[in-house]
Amino acid sequence: MKRFSPVLPVIALLLTLGCAVGRAAGAPTNSPAGLDELRKQFESTIRDVQRQARESAKVLQQRYQASLTALEEALQSAGSQLPAMLAVRAEKARFEQSGDIPPGALSTDLPALRKLQDAWRAQTAGGPREQAQKIVAASERYLQNLGLLQKELAARNDTRGVDEVKAEKDRLLGNNRVREALALLQSSTPAPTPANAGGSREPVKPPEPAPVVPVATVVELGGYKFYPPGKEPPRKDLRPLRLEFPTADQRTAQFFYELRVTITSDKSDVSVSHSSSYYSVSKTKSGSIVNIPRITLASKNRELPDGCKMVLEYFSQPTSRANDLRREKVEHIPLPPLTRSRAYTVDGKGITLYKSESTSSYSGHYSSGREFYGLIISIYDAENKLLFQQCAPSTVTAMCGTKPPEPTKEPSKSW
Repeated sequence: MKRFSPVLPVIALLLTLGCAVGRAAGAPTNSPAGLDELRKQFESTIRDVQRQARESAKVLQQRYQASLTALEEALQSAGSQLPAMLAVRAEKARFEQSGDIPPGALSTDLPALRKLQDAWRAQTAGGPREQAQKIVAASERYLQNLGLLQKELAARNDTRGVDEVKAEKDRLLGNNRVREALALLQSSTPAPTPANAGGSREPVKPPEPAPVVPVATVVELGGYKFYPPGKEPPRKDLRPLRLEFPTADQRTAQFFYELRVTITSDKSDVSVSHSSSYYSVSKTKSGSIVNIPRITLASKNRELPDGCKMVLEYFSQPTSRANDLRREKVEHIPLPPLTRSRAYTVDGKGITLYKSESTSSYSGHYSSGREFYGLIISIYDAENKLLFQQCAPSTVTAMCGTKPPEPTKEPSKSW
C-alpha cells in the first residue's frame, strides 16, 4: 500500500544530496565535528523522520480501514442497505490500492462514508506542514553547525576543509525542495493577529480551560433534575460507557464541552423459575430490564445558552444474534443554561427491553427478546444546531446525524 506523506520526496532528495534533517534535540556543539560526522548525523536523523512518517501514515490508514469495516457492519445490521454496503466495500478496495483520499474520491451519496473520509483528510492534513517544519528547523541547525565547523577549520588554516564546508552549505541553500518546504511552512502558518503582530510566527495556542466545578444547586426542568456532580442520588452497578467522536469536527469540540456517561440496568422485574422432569432440569429467567444512563455534562470553554437540549438515541440488538441493530427510542432532555467551567449530572428516563433466557440440561441454552446495545448523545442549541456529539460504541457512528430526531415513546415490551 502506498504511504501518504507528501513531504517524503523532499526527504529522499535530501538523502541523495547529503543535505538531511539535523537532530531536533541538541544545540550546535562547542567543538564541531568533522563534515563526515555531521553528514552521518543528518542521515541518521533522516532515517528517523522516514520511519516516523511511515508509522504515522500506517496508523491513520489502519484507523480509517477499521472505521470502514465498522460502518459496513452497522449498515448490515440496519438492513436494507445493500447500495450503501457496496459503496463502502468499493471505497475499502480503492483505499487499499491508493492509500489516499483525493477530492474526486469523496462520497456524495452516503453521508456516513463522507464523514469518515473528511475525518481522515482532517487528520492527515497537518502531515506535510509537520514534515516541512522538521526540514526547515533541521536545515537551520545544519547551517549553524557548518558555520562553527568552518570557523574552526579557518583557525587551523585548513583551506581545503573550509572550501568543502562552503560547498556543502551552497548545496543546501540551493536545494529547490528545501526551499519548497520553507515556502509550505510559511504559507500554512496563520497570519499574526494584532495582539502578536511582529512577533513569533508560531500559531497562538488557545488558552487552557478553566477547572470545571459543579453547579451550586439542584435545578429542575421538564421533569428532569440536574445535580451538582457528586450530589446525585446513588445508583447500584453503574458501569462507564466509552464514548467515541463520530467526526473530526466533533473531536475538536471537546475543547468546549465534555461528556461522561455511566449506565445501570434495573433487573428488579426479572423473575426466575425452575422446573424438572424425568428427562431434564431447566431454569428460566425472564422480564423487563430498564437501562438508565447517568450523564455528566461540563462546559469547559464555552457556555451552554438557554434553550439547548440533549438528545439520547437508544439502540438495541437481539439476544440471539448480533446482526439486527435497531434504534429503539429517542429521548429529548431540555437543558438549563450552563455557564463556562461548570458541570451538572442528569439521569435519562432510560429504555425498557424484554429478555428471556432458558437453560435446559436436555435442550441447552435459548434466549429471546432484545438487549441494550449503545447510545448516541447529542447537544443542540435553540435553533437545532448541533453543538456536541458522542456515541458508544463506535459501530453506531454511521447512525449519527446533525439534525435532532423526533422523540419517540417505547412500547411496554420490546422484542
